[in-house]
Amino acid sequence: MSFAYHNLRSGASAQRSDDQFAQAVLKGLSNTPKHLPSWLIFDDRGSEIFTEIMELSGYHPAQCEFEIFHTHKQVITDLLSKECFKLIELGAGDGRKTMVLLEHFIQSHLKFTYVPIDISEGAIKNIIASLEKKFSGNALEVKGLAADYFDGLAAIDENPQQRNIVLFLGSTIGNMRLPEAEQFLRKLHAMLNDGDYVMIGFDLMKHPKILYSAYNDPTGLFEKFNLHLLDIINDKLGADIATHHYVQQGQYNPRTHAVESYLYSTRRQVVSIDALGKKFYFDAWEPIQTEHSYKYTQHEIKALAANSGYDTVEHLFDANNYFVDSVWKVKK
Repeated sequence: MSFAYHNLRSGASAQRSDDQFAQAVLKGLSNTPKHLPSWLIFDDRGSEIFTEIMELSGYHPAQCEFEIFHTHKQVITDLLSKECFKLIELGAGDGRKTMVLLEHFIQSHLKFTYVPIDISEGAIKNIIASLEKKFSGNALEVKGLAADYFDGLAAIDENPQQRNIVLFLGSTIGNMRLPEAEQFLRKLHAMLNDGDYVMIGFDLMKHPKILYSAYNDPTGLFEKFNLHLLDIINDKLGADIATHHYVQQGQYNPRTHAVESYLYSTRRQVVSIDALGKKFYFDAWEPIQTEHSYKYTQHEIKALAANSGYDTVEHLFDANNYFVDSVWKVKK
């Protein structure tokens, strides 16, 4: 057994990441309407808040995926049990859902290495500690990487004796617009080998009231999560954003087929960001879009797989058909 992690987000990589953060903020707040990508929120604290969101009973993407893993863990095991493999998880978070699979794989005596990748070093440290505590008596090898997705994939040692199985769970693909999702999946395809598998979580289109409830919890965690982005900008870029002058609201947009979250400025105000050397002006109730969660149809999922170079192997649904983990095979 072996439990280790490596931080790739240091030195030149850390500087590049900081530059990307600054440029994303500059571009997003200069746009009309203003828009900030959700990946900016996922520092260590942002990851912790999102873990709390996943525990909400009304947040169906997480609850449905837990159900899928419990219900279909043997189906997944049967797909993978013929040979040793690397289980690579992009955006591993706290790894709770994946532990359902890990435990079943170990009980089924599968030979594999688990490689969780996350941009949050804190998340990777926590998942390594949790796995070591839970599975220290088993022959499990874990190599955690604090890294951007593709930097992490590039750092994994190539072993022709091990097939790659990539997990991209939690409807993270929905944070991308369709052309961006296809571009991402093509880049992923280029880094994998013929016959490798990917399993991707897709939140399916459903009643708009269900979608609204999922992203507007009465506990205020989604607002806390989105407002944390403003705290990060203050800390990283020397901004003077008064977070108490913003409120959050999520809504389903029938034109974009996505749930979109916005931070609204409750008054007319000016924000200074020292690291950018700029001021940004807000009218009263002017929004900043901070999240975009696209809801897929089954037809779109099948087309996305084909257009990105994959064969669809299996669709794994929850009981209500709210969510699907789609298993694809790399075709080259």
